[in-house]
Amino acid sequence: MNELNDNQVQEVTNEILDHMMDPKNYGQMENPSCVGMGVDTKTGEYALIYLDLDEKENIQNIMFGCNACQDTVVAGSLFTEMIKGESLDYGIEAAKRLSEKIKNAPPKQQACSGMVLKGFEAALLHKESKSNGEDVDMCSLE
Repeated sequence: MNELNDNQVQEVTNEILDHMMDPKNYGQMENPSCVGMGVDTKTGEYALIYLDLDEKENIQNIMFGCNACQDTVVAGSLFTEMIKGESLDYGIEAAKRLSEKIKNAPPKQQACSGMVLKGFEAALLHKESKSNGEDVDMCSLE
């Protein structure tokens, strides 16, 4: 793995600070296609993911909300910006790649980012439940 130079470290730091101070896509979405909640049962914290999908399963809009630490806010902001406007398949693949990458992070960051990814996975389960005719408000995963 290549080491980051000082300029690259500063760019990453600036991006994280931007997402921390001005989270993107934060809030509740009106009339989402599906909703998922990732829960950390140890702390009681959670992250909600709201998806608005078009008929071709493109992510027209994605928002998140949470009752969690600042790391979760940053992870939610970064992840939603990464997949907003992309295909659902792209979002699923991005979530898998991010899940692999966070395995090397400190445990706290793993838990915080994991809640966001679990929320996304739960939203996908909600989508599937709705397409199977189930009448549920959202799905959640621990």
